[in-house]
Amino acid sequence: MSGSKYQASASDGKEILRVLESSAAKGNIELIYTRRPDAYDSYMKDAGDARVFVSKIGERVIGTCAELIREVYIGGEACRAAYLCGLKKDAEYDGGVGFGSRLIRDIQSDDIDYYYCSVVAENANARRMFEKSRHLLEMKQTVGYKTYILSPKIKVKTEKHIFSFRRATENDTVRLLDFLNNEGKKKDMFPVVKSFEEFFNLGVEDFYLLLDGDSIVATGALWNQTGYKQYVVKRYGKIMKLARLFNPLLSAFRYIKLPEVNEPLDFPMLAFFLSRDDNADNYLIFLEEIRREVSKKYDMLVFGLTEGHFARPYVDKLPSINFETVLYEIRFPWSDQTYNIPDPQKSFFECALL
Repeated sequence: MSGSKYQASASDGKEILRVLESSAAKGNIELIYTRRPDAYDSYMKDAGDARVFVSKIGERVIGTCAELIREVYIGGEACRAAYLCGLKKDAEYDGGVGFGSRLIRDIQSDDIDYYYCSVVAENANARRMFEKSRHLLEMKQTVGYKTYILSPKIKVKTEKHIFSFRRATENDTVRLLDFLNNEGKKKDMFPVVKSFEEFFNLGVEDFYLLLDGDSIVATGALWNQTGYKQYVVKRYGKIMKLARLFNPLLSAFRYIKLPEVNEPLDFPMLAFFLSRDDNADNYLIFLEEIRREVSKKYDMLVFGLTEGHFARPYVDKLPSINFETVLYEIRFPWSDQTYNIPDPQKSFFECALL
């Protein structure tokens, strides 16, 4: 990769950030997903191996993208998957960025088993462009995905139970890793978790446990990533501007208060959220318990679910701000890539790693 003419370096971090923030996703809420204070450094902190690419005119970056490579489970086996993200053109530049066959061949590597990306559902132009691509790569829509922004004041209806709930400690490390991998390998695209040290700013004590005696029945982590990647509202559409007038009342209806423009949202991701054997009752019990923990410090929490996730019918009933994305499988015509996801509806894409 070092020979790529598109290979970025640490000195490009500020320029990459400028390009990422040069335009916002359209909709009722115009939102940017950014990587302050230094985009190159942010990609390096993402779990796994990161490769960052840029196109330049002189010292000015006019286009950028990244490839984040991680171990995930597919068909119960650990394999290497590459997430292509951050594809952005400088909104103030009118020409083409020059990305072409050379970049595509730099991205593709024989030691990667599966490639994927996500596109905001409302970005119809990008989706049409990607779905028509055939010569250098093929992009196949696999599954819809919804990201939920929830107030910790929500009330989750649960069954009566005798479980205990607590924060994990160092003594829980071994059995927590066993639980995550034993349950996770049942779901395509769940990350292989060898140790918590491989995930920046995440430790065993960020996890919480729902326990039946000494047995874990559900778990999830509150992972605050706002130090190196953020959501920032750039503008509200007419409907949301009107809604903001009623901000003081939103909490009474258990919605989050709409944040200030240009202020990064401060929240934890509810990451690695698993219930043993996809037990919906235990999933909801954990969600009710964890939202109480979140309410001690934050005004919101965030997580995402594929459209076929067993908990979608329950979570969709909760008051939330949410947005839809579409996940795509990427294949290269010259590659012998053999891995595929037989049933994307049952896959697990970790929101904190998208």
